[in-house]
Amino acid sequence: MAEKGSDLKYDFCCNVCEEDGVNKEAVFFCQQCSKALCDDCIGLHTQFFKKHVAYGREETNKWPVSTKLFEKLKFCERHSDHPIEMFCEDHRKLCCSMCHFHDHR
Repeated sequence: MAEKGSDLKYDFCCNVCEEDGVNKEAVFFCQQCSKALCDDCIGLHTQFFKKHVAYGREETNKWPVSTKLFEKLKFCERHSDHPIEMFCEDHRKLCCSMCHFHDHR
């Protein structure tokens, strides 16, 4: 049986491994390819794309915003089934309609 990687959820998964149904953490990102890569896949990437620059974890400012992080920001912290719908200027907080009604009128 083939190894499928970890059951952990990562901020960034290796896009190449994901295509094979394997869950591995990405530790590099190539802006030219728009691909996140694990320790194993970076070697082949470097061989095939010699002029591409892959940024490591120490340069995550050059990585895209994590889609998983973005998904978390879509819903209210207090009411996880309600989407964020507005920004309360007085409290400087993102809120859903429930929060707005109860706390931010």
